[in-house]
Amino acid sequence: MSKSSAENNLRAKAEAKIREKSNVIENLTLEESKSLLHELEVHQVELEMQNEELRETQHRLEEIRDQYTDLFDFAPIGYLVLDEKAIIKNINLTACDLLGIERSFLIEKPFSAYITNGESRTLFLNLRKAFETGILHSFEIEIKHKTKGSFTALLQGAITKNQKTNDTVCRVSLIDITELKEAEILQLQHKSLQKEKEKIQEYLNLAPVVFLLIDPQYKVQMINKKGCDLLKCESSEILGKHWFDNFISFVGTNGVPLSHQSIENENGLLNPCFESFLKCRNDELRLMFWTNVTLLDDNNKLIGTLIAGEDITERKKLELRQQKYTEELEEIVEERTKGLNDALKKEKVISEMKSAFVSMASHEFRTPLTSVLSSAILINKYNELKQYDKVGTHVQRIESSVNQLTSILEDFLSMEKLERGIVTTSKETFDLEAFIIDIIEEFSWMLKEKQKINYIQKSPIEVFVDKKILRNVLLNLISNATKYSKTDVQIRTYVNNAVLHIEIEDKGIGIPEKEQEYLFAKFFRAKNAVNIQGTGLGLSIVKHYIKLINSTISFTSKLGEGSTFKLTLPLHS
Repeated sequence: MSKSSAENNLRAKAEAKIREKSNVIENLTLEESKSLLHELEVHQVELEMQNEELRETQHRLEEIRDQYTDLFDFAPIGYLVLDEKAIIKNINLTACDLLGIERSFLIEKPFSAYITNGESRTLFLNLRKAFETGILHSFEIEIKHKTKGSFTALLQGAITKNQKTNDTVCRVSLIDITELKEAEILQLQHKSLQKEKEKIQEYLNLAPVVFLLIDPQYKVQMINKKGCDLLKCESSEILGKHWFDNFISFVGTNGVPLSHQSIENENGLLNPCFESFLKCRNDELRLMFWTNVTLLDDNNKLIGTLIAGEDITERKKLELRQQKYTEELEEIVEERTKGLNDALKKEKVISEMKSAFVSMASHEFRTPLTSVLSSAILINKYNELKQYDKVGTHVQRIESSVNQLTSILEDFLSMEKLERGIVTTSKETFDLEAFIIDIIEEFSWMLKEKQKINYIQKSPIEVFVDKKILRNVLLNLISNATKYSKTDVQIRTYVNNAVLHIEIEDKGIGIPEKEQEYLFAKFFRAKNAVNIQGTGLGLSIVKHYIKLINSTISFTSKLGEGSTFKLTLPLHS
């Protein structure tokens, strides 16, 4: 009904009532008429004021309706109004967006048309129960979007009456819970992973080696009980900290500093294996052997490293002890082998000396023994003939031959003692000049005719040395000098810078230059001396003796002109 027709009806009703009261109005007095007119004017003003209030109320209602419409359309969740057959009677814009369809295409359309196959039965069963009980309990269904596929929606609502049509409808809220479902799945996965992690952690805590997980920035994400016990730290003190900066010492096992490059390859990943020291509490260091497994995602991007560490401190010490023991054992074996070889060499030398002695004795002993025998026979004959004046010469020949044999035997005995290392030294202080003069007198009977030993010493000299060894050295050197020279022998002694020098010079046959390097070898005889008596042991004995008294010996020689032997000895050694 239009506004103008309503006003006409109202006017007609008012005129009818005035006609009914017209008879009463006609009988009114002037005063009553004035009073009635005043009342009518007041009543008219009241009516106008009431109309103004009604218009303001209507305006407010329209504003509230608009606000409700905005609230309904732009609510953060979808709203639908469904009848018992699930026909959409109204729907807000949010629900339209969820379906991807404009509102005009949804009104009076069955809601089941926008539900995935197999879900319509769930909708109708829940809707029927709602109209029976007055409440639509929450349930989930899969709803189709026009272009984006399906999504999981949560529906719940209540039964109300449509005030315009007085029909019973179900007001339904529609919420997209796809992300919520994914979050629930992730939460379940997280719980499952957490349980799995706890289970793995239990297994790792039973392991006798250190296990830890570090992220690409080398921060510790997980460590087992063995690692905590070894570091003497709680896990809370380790997790999240840089593994290498806080817990690894970059001092190498050989004392050479390590660098990050020594434990990382060219790709920036940890080497599969390396050794380093673990920094424990109280600055204790434990030597560890690390095995590393790189963890990569599907795109071969580094996501972490699983590290297993074995404490090899005690094992390394044991290996070092074993190595040291092996080295010591090898040294002992080497020393004993060397000693055995030396002993074998000495035995060989002694055996050679024995063989040489037998060979030489058959040659060297023949002449003096023949001389002794012939002299003894002649002495016996001279005694029978009572020619006693001729006996003395042969007695001297016997003495000379015996001394010669004694000298040969002493050489062999001295060499054997020296080879066996059983010669000991005993130092004493004595006057050198008297010592050498005494030695020279021993040679007086051995000198050739007109041969002399000249001794030159400008000032007194005292020495501190083994007197017996020095005597044997000088006896050998002077004996050679007198033996190989027909002329005089010169002996000179002097001191220079606290070193005693003894020089023995002869004018004998000299030593061939090519044979000089073998002069101190055992049993060596130069070719130009084979017809002169000798064992070839004298200078070899001298070489051994001078080592015992911390002395040195050298010589110069020229074939046919003679030789000079020089002995040097520290005075206070």
